[in-house]
Amino acid sequence: MTEHEALIFEYTIVGPDPQVVDGREIATGIAADWTGTAHDLGRDILKRWLTDPPAEHAEEHVLAVEVTGTNGAYAAVDDPAPAEPSVHALEVAIEAKLIADYAAEQAGKELVEAMREANRGGLSKNRVADKAARVMSRPTALKALKG
Repeated sequence: MTEHEALIFEYTIVGPDPQVVDGREIATGIAADWTGTAHDLGRDILKRWLTDPPAEHAEEHVLAVEVTGTNGAYAAVDDPAPAEPSVHALEVAIEAKLIADYAAEQAGKELVEAMREANRGGLSKNRVADKAARVMSRPTALKALKG
C-alpha cells in the first residue's frame, strides 16, 4: 500500500452455525473513512448491529465481527463494550505489529521485483546479490532471482 492509497477496512459479521466451526457469514461491508483501530471499528459495528439490526437480520444472533484493513490490520471482536485502557493499548500494539509485518512483506516483494528488473536491465545476478547484501543473504538473493 502506498502512502497515497486510502485505508479501507472490510468487515464480516459472523453468526453461529453448528456446521461451521467459526460461524457463518451474516453480512459484509466496507468502511473507507474510519480513522480508529480495526478493533474499535469491530466494536462500533457490533454495537450498532446489536442496537439496531437491519430488518432482514433482526432474528440473527451475532457471534463476532471480523475486520481486515488494507494495511494488514486484523481484529475479531465479540464484545461491543469499550476496551479497558490496558487492553486497548495491547490491541493497538498487536495491530501495529500486523501492519509492520504486512509492510515488510510488501517491501520484500517490491525488493525482489526491483532485483529482477535490475538483472533484466543488464546487472549481473552476482552484482544484484552484492547490492542486496544488507537486506538478504547472497544465497537468498540468488534464489529470488531464479523465481
